[in-house]
Formats: sequence, structure tokens, C-alpha cells
Amino acid sequence: MDDGCILIVESDVLVRAPLAEYLRECGYRVLEAAHGEEARAILAKESAAIDIVLANVNAPKESGFALANWIRQNFSTIDVVLAGTVAGAVEKAADLCEEGPADTVPYDHKFVHDRIRQLLAGRARAKAKDEDKS
Repeated sequence: MDDGCILIVESDVLVRAPLAEYLRECGYRVLEAAHGEEARAILAKESAAIDIVLANVNAPKESGFALANWIRQNFSTIDVVLAGTVAGAVEKAADLCEEGPADTVPYDHKFVHDRIRQLLAGRARAKAKDEDKS
């Protein structure tokens, strides 16, 4: 079962791998990137298939904010969920994510899964609404 495609951008493999495995078990196709540059390469190849990018705002090479801005400019149909550990950074994430930040790191897997389900359900409703208009 493939319920959607999620790109996780997280430098800490001990955080990224368990979350990726959990989401795969939930039925999602999951791609993984250790940093923004790797995420950009994946997006260049796979953007049509990716529904959501989950990124850490505190990434060491490039902040999740910078990556989210780039995604918004280049792939407007991809939803972005940001997570972080610094309260100020998390508050700023609300400007980039329609529903605010997802969570803090380490991730609460169930919370992330619930957030992904909400975003994908919203996409499905919007698509159905657009098809009804046609």
C-alpha cells in the first residue's frame, strides 16, 4: 500500500531511520536525505512523487527554514513540515507551515504520522473538489 510519499531531511541517522521505518510501516513511501543539498537532488528527480517534506529546522549544513523557502519557491504543490528543538526557531516555522511546526526532535512518530495523514487528506479533498468542478 502506498498512501503518499514523504521526504525526511534529518542529519541524525539515529533520528531519521526509526522515523522512516515507522512511516514505511504505516504505508508511506519514504525517501531520506541527510541535508538540504541531498534533499534538493532528490526533489530534482522525484518532485512529482513527493507529497510532503519533513525537515529539521536546526539542520547543521542548511536550516530547514532555508530548505522550506526553496521548496515553496520551486515546488509549490509539496507540503513542508518543520520540526526543531529551539523554541524561537519553532515559532518562526509557523510562518512557513500553514499549521505551524510539527514537533520537536526527537520526533513523536505517532504525532508525525497523524500530521501527515491530515495533510494528505486535505490534498485528497482539494483534488476531489477540483475534479467535481471539471
